[in-house]
Amino acid sequence: MNRNQWADMAEIPEVASPVAPRTATDAGAGEEKPKLPPPQAFALGSLLTPPDNDPDELLKFRYLCRGGALLFVGQSGVGKSTLAMQAAMCWAVGRDFFRITPARPLRSLIIQSENDNGDLAEMRDGVLHGLGFTEEEKNVVLRDILVATEDVRVGQEFCDQVLAPMLAQHQPDLLWIDPALAYLGGEANSQKDVGAFLRNGLNPLAHQHRCGIVVLHHCNKPPSGSEKPKWNGTDFAYLGSGSAEWANWPRAVLALRSVGSHTIFELKAGKRGARLRWEDDDGNRSYGRLIGHALGGGMHWRELPEEELEQEQGGGEETRINRRKPSMEEFLGLFPTTFKDKPREALLSADQLKNLFHDHGWHRNFYAGLADEAESKGLIQMIIGEGRGGQKLRGLPEMVAAYQTRLAERGSLMEEVPLRVKAKCPKNTAAKNAKKRR
Repeated sequence: MNRNQWADMAEIPEVASPVAPRTATDAGAGEEKPKLPPPQAFALGSLLTPPDNDPDELLKFRYLCRGGALLFVGQSGVGKSTLAMQAAMCWAVGRDFFRITPARPLRSLIIQSENDNGDLAEMRDGVLHGLGFTEEEKNVVLRDILVATEDVRVGQEFCDQVLAPMLAQHQPDLLWIDPALAYLGGEANSQKDVGAFLRNGLNPLAHQHRCGIVVLHHCNKPPSGSEKPKWNGTDFAYLGSGSAEWANWPRAVLALRSVGSHTIFELKAGKRGARLRWEDDDGNRSYGRLIGHALGGGMHWRELPEEELEQEQGGGEETRINRRKPSMEEFLGLFPTTFKDKPREALLSADQLKNLFHDHGWHRNFYAGLADEAESKGLIQMIIGEGRGGQKLRGLPEMVAAYQTRLAERGSLMEEVPLRVKAKCPKNTAAKNAKKRR
């Protein structure tokens, strides 16, 4: 399919040639903007819980709703625009995008400045081919995603002369702005400039046209050596370059973080990530997904297993040869048989077990299978830990029983009585028999 065919199918509008910027005389020197009325106050009891089929929901579990914004942060040149195009194309046909699911098929309007028409066509074709869209899905994608290039107007002129008329004409579910710094028209470090663009420029348009806004933004040049920060949890909300307003303004933040490879990255949900309901292989809540560039030079992104990152970072030969599968006896030997103060000390989370596998030189691929086998034989037990979204914890049966006992005694006098429990680590039957034969 050539560019002209695509343009005909998608009915992509031509953006009018830029006009000369308005001067103070044109705008009316001293002209005052009309004052807005104060917001309406509601009694707390009058607020309604959103229904399951909430028409304002754009991305599932209310990760993004109409009138809200998502900031998508990543380093320059790693493929953010392709990743954003892939998200728009997936959501156009109701597909999930790395387990971020649209509430319904979503129409998108992409305003961008960094890619020419040839680049955009390559992105489109790479995603269509790489993700295996059906002919029916292709027709929807080519019809319901519009792209326009604007590389002259910035600030309020960009909002008034580009966004406002295009939103009124096309009424998309999602407005994409790529990248933010091309249209800010001010200092990225200035709370005043950034706040004016985001809150006074974009917010009114999102509310008026009932759309969600996705803003692509560059992150700071990554520090190295001793200056390299250890980013954790919600720190990724502040990965964007400049003022903290970039992170404070949007409803949600996604960050694309390098993991030391040219082709493998981590997609981190830095703000409101719990709403995505991501889970790891063990069923625990997760805030990141390992993703990478397509194999063979294709232009799309794919989700990756951890083993591919291990081979990339640690060397394929070391991973394949030296990392082995432990015996059941070795696996059971990881679990503490006693504790000093609290039974929780003798229980291990999935992350703790995986780290122990790594420390012992065992391949983490075998963790889940051994855990399931040991549970089915009653050699270990699994329990959900305390607190909201509690972790799955595993331990020897005596340790799990002690943990449950202590939970039941909470708030009573028995809570102060020390527990003294020691478990016998179960031995693998085959290993026992082999020892007897010797």
